[in-house]
Amino acid sequence: MARPKLPISATILVKNAQDTLQECLDSLQEFDEIILLDNGSSDDTLTIAREFNALYGNLVIHTSEFIGFGALKNLAVSYARNDWILSIDSDEVLESTTLMRLKELFGTLDSKDLDSKNPKTPQTPTLPPNTLYALPRKNLYNGEWIKACGWYPDFVTRVFHKGYTHFNDNIVHESIILPKDARLVRLDSGLKHYAYDNITHLLHKLQTYSSLWAEQNTHKSSSPLKAIIRGSWSFARNYVFKKGFLYGYKGFVISVCNALGVFFKYMKLYESTLRPKPRSCSLIITTYNQKERLALVLDSVRDLAVLPTEVLIADDGSAQDTRILIESFAHDFPCPLRHIWHEDRGFRASEIRNKAIKAARGEYIIIIDGDMILEPHFVADHLTYAKPKVCLQGSRVILDSKETKNLIECYQKGCERAYKIAFNKGGIKAKRIGVLAQWIYRASKVDYGVFQTRELVKGVRSCNMSFFKADCEAINGFNESFVGWGREDSEFVARFLFNGGQLRRLKFAGVAYHIYHDENPRDMLESNHQIYLETIHTKAKFCRYGLKDL
Repeated sequence: MARPKLPISATILVKNAQDTLQECLDSLQEFDEIILLDNGSSDDTLTIAREFNALYGNLVIHTSEFIGFGALKNLAVSYARNDWILSIDSDEVLESTTLMRLKELFGTLDSKDLDSKNPKTPQTPTLPPNTLYALPRKNLYNGEWIKACGWYPDFVTRVFHKGYTHFNDNIVHESIILPKDARLVRLDSGLKHYAYDNITHLLHKLQTYSSLWAEQNTHKSSSPLKAIIRGSWSFARNYVFKKGFLYGYKGFVISVCNALGVFFKYMKLYESTLRPKPRSCSLIITTYNQKERLALVLDSVRDLAVLPTEVLIADDGSAQDTRILIESFAHDFPCPLRHIWHEDRGFRASEIRNKAIKAARGEYIIIIDGDMILEPHFVADHLTYAKPKVCLQGSRVILDSKETKNLIECYQKGCERAYKIAFNKGGIKAKRIGVLAQWIYRASKVDYGVFQTRELVKGVRSCNMSFFKADCEAINGFNESFVGWGREDSEFVARFLFNGGQLRRLKFAGVAYHIYHDENPRDMLESNHQIYLETIHTKAKFCRYGLKDL
C-alpha cells in the first residue's frame, strides 16, 4: 500500500543545480507535488529532474526567464495545485526530522512512521491559513556546518498558505510577506543548506547578489565612505562578535567575503547613481517675433561658462527680421547656430519644438523660451543633473515690466552686454546654492504615481526644461494635437512619467531670467486641457502626432 503523500506543493527555482538537486529532490519524495521552475539551465539539472519524476511521478517542470527572485517564487507558487506551499532552494535538503514534523502537522503519519521515535498518531488537524512555519537552516561551507559568522541561528519562513500570503517582489533577498495577524511558528528542525563549496563559489555569489541588490535599491543613497564603514563593521561583527575566529580559515574567509559583499553592494549602488554625462548637448530656443528679446538671450548664450554643442532657434513663424538677426549672430557665434522655421499658422509650439528636436545632433536637449536670459552656469548646471529617464524642470526669475523696459532700452541704445542688467534682480531664486540644489533635486522626485492623487502636476513649464533626446523619442516628442497656448508641456511630462520616467526640479541652479511680456491668449486652454486629461485617463506613453506621425 502506497504511503500517503503530504498535501503540500514544494516549489524550487533552479539554474545549473546539478550538484545539489538530486539530494534536494530525494528529500521531497513524499510530497504530493513538486513544482520545479527552471531559469535556463545548461547542465544536467533538467535530466536529473525528469529521471526523478519517472520514478516518483510528483514533479512538474516549468520554465521562465529571470524576472527577480521574488517574482519567480510567486510564479512557481501560482503553478501549485495545493494550498500549502514549501518553498525550498535547489541547494537545500529537507531534514528527515522536519519531514516527520510536517507529516505530523498535516496528519499523514502512517504505521511505518510510528515505528520511529514518534509513537503518537495525531488527529488530522485543520491548520489556520494565517499560520506560517519558519525552518532553521544548517549553513555548510565546504561540507562543514558553520555556527558562527551570523550563519546561525538562521530561521527562514518557508511553509505558508498561498491564499493567505506570498513573496514580496524583491529582485534579491526576497521574503514572505507577514501580515499583521500572521502566526509564525518556529520548528526545531529544518534544512541543510549547501551554502558555499569554496571561496570561488562564495565570491561568484557575492558578485551576483551585490549587483542585484544595487539594482533593487536605487532609491537609497550611498557613498564610498558608507561602503567602507559598513564593510568594515560587517567583518568585525562576523569575525569577532559572532565568533567567526572559532572556525579557523573558513571563519576568516566567510567574514572577509561577507564584508566584501557589503562593500561591493554599496559601491555598486553608488556607481549606479553617478549620472552619465551627456557627450553632446543641443540648446533649443523657441521664439516668435521677439527679435530684441532673442538678441538678449543669444548674447547671454555667448558668455556661458559651458557652451552647448549647438544652438537651434525653433521659430514658430517669425517675420524676416528674426531670420536676419539670427544670421547676424551666426557668423561669429561660439558654437553652431541654426534657424529652424515653419510658416506662421498660429501658436504651434509643439510642432516647431519637434522639428528642432529632430534636427538636433546633441544627445541631450535643453529647451528654453526666447525670452529667457541665461546665467553663465545655466548649461553646466543642467548637464550636472542630467540623467537618463529624468526630465529636469528648471525655474525662472521673473523680471517685472519696469525692469524689462530698462533692459530693452539699454539694448536698443547699443549697450554692450545689456542682458547683464537682468542679473541685478535680487532675491533668493536668483542664487546658485549647490547644497540646496542637490537637496531639492533629491526630494522633488515625481513619477506616474502622482496621478493617483492629483490631475495636474503644477509648475511644469517648457521654458526651462531638459531631457535626453532618446527619452523624448521614446514618447514621440511633443504632442502636435495641441493648438494654441496651454498644457502641451504638462502633457509631454505626463507621457514621460507613464513611460517610466521621473520629473525632478532644478532650483538654485540652472538660473534663467524671464523677460516680462503680456500673457499669451488662452482661448484654446479648455480644449487643450481635454487632450491632456485623455492622456492621464489612458496613461498614454506615446502620442499619435509627434516626432513621427502614426
